Amino acid sequence: MKNIELNVGRSEPPDLLFKTQRIKVLESLQNTGGLSSKCVTALAPVGYGKTVLMTMLMSDLRHIGKQCVWLTLDERDTSIEALITELAVALQSDGSVLHPTHALLRGHDSAEKTINSLIGLLSSYPLPIIIFIDNLQCCRDQDLGQLLDQLLFKTRSTVQLVLSSTQELPIDFPSAQLAGLIRCVSSKELSFSADEVEEFLGGDLSKKLGGTGIAEVVRKTEGWPAAVRMAQIILANAGNPLQALETFSGSDEALAQLLNRQVISGFPVKVRNFLLALSQLRTFCVDLCNEAIGGDDVRECLAYLIERNVFIIPLDRNREWYRLHGLFREHLLREAETALPLKGRQNILMRAVHWCDPNDFNREAIDYAFASGSIATAIPILERIAPSFVRNRGAALQYIDWINTIHKTDQQASLEAEYWYVWALAFYRRYEQARQQMIKLTKRMEQEKSSDSEFQRRMAILQASIYSLTDRLESAHAEASQWLTEVDAEGFDAFDMAAAYCIESSYYTHTFRFVEARRVLQSAREAAFQANSVYVDGWVSSYAALIGIYEGSYGAAYSELVSALTSIRGRLGDDSGICGTMALIAANCAVKMGLDSEAKQLLPLGMKTWRTHGFLDAVACGIEAVLLLWSGAEDEQVTLAELRRLAGAYPWRLSLMLSCFLMRRLLVLGRAEEARVEADAVGLLHNIDGLYERTRALRYGAQLNTLIALTNIELIVSSGKYRQAMPLIESELVLAKQTSCYVNTVALELNSAEISLKVQNHTDAVRHVTRAIRIAASRRILKPFHDHMTMLSTLIQESKVSVWGFATEEERQFFTEICRKLSASIQDRAH
Repeated sequence: MKNIELNVGRSEPPDLLFKTQRIKVLESLQNTGGLSSKCVTALAPVGYGKTVLMTMLMSDLRHIGKQCVWLTLDERDTSIEALITELAVALQSDGSVLHPTHALLRGHDSAEKTINSLIGLLSSYPLPIIIFIDNLQCCRDQDLGQLLDQLLFKTRSTVQLVLSSTQELPIDFPSAQLAGLIRCVSSKELSFSADEVEEFLGGDLSKKLGGTGIAEVVRKTEGWPAAVRMAQIILANAGNPLQALETFSGSDEALAQLLNRQVISGFPVKVRNFLLALSQLRTFCVDLCNEAIGGDDVRECLAYLIERNVFIIPLDRNREWYRLHGLFREHLLREAETALPLKGRQNILMRAVHWCDPNDFNREAIDYAFASGSIATAIPILERIAPSFVRNRGAALQYIDWINTIHKTDQQASLEAEYWYVWALAFYRRYEQARQQMIKLTKRMEQEKSSDSEFQRRMAILQASIYSLTDRLESAHAEASQWLTEVDAEGFDAFDMAAAYCIESSYYTHTFRFVEARRVLQSAREAAFQANSVYVDGWVSSYAALIGIYEGSYGAAYSELVSALTSIRGRLGDDSGICGTMALIAANCAVKMGLDSEAKQLLPLGMKTWRTHGFLDAVACGIEAVLLLWSGAEDEQVTLAELRRLAGAYPWRLSLMLSCFLMRRLLVLGRAEEARVEADAVGLLHNIDGLYERTRALRYGAQLNTLIALTNIELIVSSGKYRQAMPLIESELVLAKQTSCYVNTVALELNSAEISLKVQNHTDAVRHVTRAIRIAASRRILKPFHDHMTMLSTLIQESKVSVWGFATEEERQFFTEICRKLSASIQDRAH
């Protein structure tokens, strides 16, 4: 048996055996240059000859030298990712396979990025091309409309489309029609006229029927091509066509009855039985039929059906693979339910599995196994194909569906297959579901006392990754630390090693252990170098920049991150998820350094992918940057409602951080009452102990608790409760200095200055501001000073120049910069 392509029958139009009819609409779709419209859609119910029309149209276009690509969808192709993957393979084959951790680092691309990648591929395609997609109704993805509109409106004029569907397509038809881009072919245009019916029936049969008989065929079938085709088969096999026509009706039920009585009943018994068995197979070839149906007459039966054109459609040019016409197969399947015992149908399907599996028809093998009710047969196949399916963007969803089908029967796949199921869930950002499945898988390993050390190591890094992505920082740290301890002795995997070190770094950063965070990040850089992956480089750079942000060393962090982002953008492009993640972090650095214009340039790049790519702290950086730039107006580019929806898609910590960022910004904008409403909503005003207790229970780390504390202090200061605020400030200052958290030290010193000025203690106010400047100058911590402009303006105007004593020229220049900002701010308010 020679090797057979897995996509047989999908990437080429069917080679029709039965007589075809050139209907009038076919000519109207073409001109001397080829296809007359940017897009042609054929929308009609089953049996109206849409595939036949497309097949003949493609033949015409290829005849004049046009480059055409064909794709047939079936009921398994529900996502646009499956569709895009198939098109990309047809346009440009790429057999690269991702390491699983690499795949998780890349994340699940957004629909927008996936579509943009296809548009980019088409833009670089060297020749004019016409894309034929049959059975588009199979794709039920909510983003199908976005894909079709992009193909229609965002590609060159030399990229054309021919689409068929039994349902309305989610295309912007009004705009397309207004621009003259689309030609819609309706069921009425696909219906046969009297002349076309006469030509289709052929001279001999038409002569026997006469004009009246032909008119009756048209009336009863209403020009429905499938019904005309059935009429042609029935009447041609009837001794008296006119008499047979009297009992002929165009209804589905009558057609099925006539098909049985006039056609199938005339077949030899062995052919009728063969057809019922054949209906169990989606597609078939002689070898598959020999295995699944068996008997000595397979070739003879197939030849008999092919010679009589009984709704058998070839799927490849060599006519080795076939399928039954959809309507005909549906009828036979209904007949088989009563004529074939259940056990007999199951045996056919199981024998089909045993042929498909070794011949690399994996998807068909699993589908047949499920259809037969034998989940046990599907499981080893799933285990074997899992790595390639989960890494394949278009197939991972299918894999999830298969495992879900098994779980619905209260069964489980093998450990290996379930392991890849967790990866697939994580890859599609179903993190909490992935975590729950991981817990079940871990318990199962313990119960079964698995001794496979290699599998245990893979499970350990998977656990660490899932814990990290579900915001369980302490658990992630424990798993990653243990894994790193064991892997040194057992072996080295660069991708996994880089991921584990990044997880470690994140934990140390959140607990303000910046020296340790930088130490493990250096190890992550070394692993990233070994991995030789642009994505891994980007992730390591992102985690490194977070250290600088939480510490307050913005100058160094921003410089390194922008340099890395520039390099990676050049290699991956602006639509890459990792570029968006890095841009969000860089925007946060920029706005805190007072570089608002640069932050505004970076944020749109980051916001392209922040719903679908990245990790919580990177998105938090982006949200904080947006709010730090927020003027308080309702017509901002990103609304508060949108930010809340975004935060709600991540673990609870991000929503709490958003509330803190918002409260602090509202206070700066002088909207203290709104800040208190927000504080009350999250429990910051009346239940702060309970809020702290919850964050401690979830073990989020010192960073979140410090953010809550700073927000609480600023709320208290804004309400004039200075005596209540001072001990809180002193307590937080001790922690900030002990952990070298410079940005928090600056914020606390400036809050102390606010209080000192309010109680008329100018000397202490100057002392606090001077300390803040000495810390902030070398690190470019500028934003907190902008947020205290009113206090600083008053203090500087009421103080003598001599009180401002700075140790270095850098500090004096930083103070001068603040004074210039004050002057500009005063002038802006005056205007």
